[in-house]
Amino acid sequence: MEVICDTSFMMVLGSIPLQNLESIESSLGRLHFTVPNIVADELRLLERNSGPKRSRMARAALSLVGSKFDLISLPPSKYADEAIMRYSSCNNCAVATIDRELKNRLVKNKVLVITLQANKLIIGNPKD
Repeated sequence: MEVICDTSFMMVLGSIPLQNLESIESSLGRLHFTVPNIVADELRLLERNSGPKRSRMARAALSLVGSKFDLISLPPSKYADEAIMRYSSCNNCAVATIDRELKNRLVKNKVLVITLQANKLIIGNPKD
């Protein structure tokens, strides 16, 4: 299953390793993490324009793009969240986020959400 990662999720991954991946994959099957070009652009902007801690987290997140996560191209959009919503709905894929507002919008649109709780991956809205 393809999992689109948003900026908030990538920033956290820049500072902590993934835990509980095997448990999630046993429920959903093999996960293929992808990062939209819009998210990579936001991470580059954070790397350049943020304080030392956020800049370091963005740099670490960017190092995962290409090495562990594939970069995908989404159509241009004013907001990354909108592009992620559109792509995930049209392509029947999950979204990895810790952004509460985005998570709520995804759940309303019946998109599977993977999030973090106590530094472990969890399914934010298990499907029946």
